[in-house]
Amino acid sequence: RMMVHLTLLAALLPSPAREDAQTLLLRVVENQERNQELQRQYTYIETVRTEDRRKDGTATRREEETFEVTPAPGGEYRRLIARYGQPLTQNEQKKEEEKFRKYIEQRIKLSPEELQDKNENLKRRVGRFESRVREALEVFEFSALPDEDLSGRRVRVFEFSPRPTYKPHSRATKLLHQTEGTVWIDPDRNQIAKLHIRFRNDMKFALGLFGRISTGTEAVAQQVHLGDEIWLLDRVDVFLKGRFYFIKKYNRHLTFSYTDYKKYTVSTEETVATHTTAKHPR
Repeated sequence: RMMVHLTLLAALLPSPAREDAQTLLLRVVENQERNQELQRQYTYIETVRTEDRRKDGTATRREEETFEVTPAPGGEYRRLIARYGQPLTQNEQKKEEEKFRKYIEQRIKLSPEELQDKNENLKRRVGRFESRVREALEVFEFSALPDEDLSGRRVRVFEFSPRPTYKPHSRATKLLHQTEGTVWIDPDRNQIAKLHIRFRNDMKFALGLFGRISTGTEAVAQQVHLGDEIWLLDRVDVFLKGRFYFIKKYNRHLTFSYTDYKKYTVSTEETVATHTTAKHPR
């Protein structure tokens, strides 16, 4: 009987208010520096595919390059390792190894002041991210959708579109004002797990003199939860439609895929550097 009373009491009590999109996104901003440091603990493979298409969707041109990406002072080092899914030729490999050797030598010679200056780039990244999110909160209104499961985790889902009475006042807010989309947020990790954004109107540059981005342009960024600690990029698809100046129309699909995440250590880089330098002594 006691359990019945407790169950009835629990049912009568009001459920706690759920956090809204603004609260969750501000938490994402607050945790971005920490998340960036966690992300920089991984190396990965990035494949970039570019495909130009006709009106009927058939391809007119394709390009594909694959890079090995490692953390570096102030950013990342991207080392070309394949084209169109095939390893580089021997000459191409030598060129890439020589570039990497020079990079290692330059890194070793960096003074503490130069290292500090490069690390400031990472802080500026965090600042730019915060600016974009705060601009989005200014431009958009958010509507909650049912929760979903992504990568084995429960995430909150929100649709967003421009506020009806909002007047953009900068280049960034004018751009955002032409878009709408959906965002998936992990409320426990304080990260965006997925983002889908699309243009709802044409975006003209200099009244169309320099070209435009057309309605139907969209981008989808999907992340994967890794190591029970962080979301990392899995795939980004960008569908670009528009016109350059008054002449050339474009219909382009860009795909960025990310695989083979591994914990990064300085010893890993030193091993590669030693191997590369031994193969190409000065």
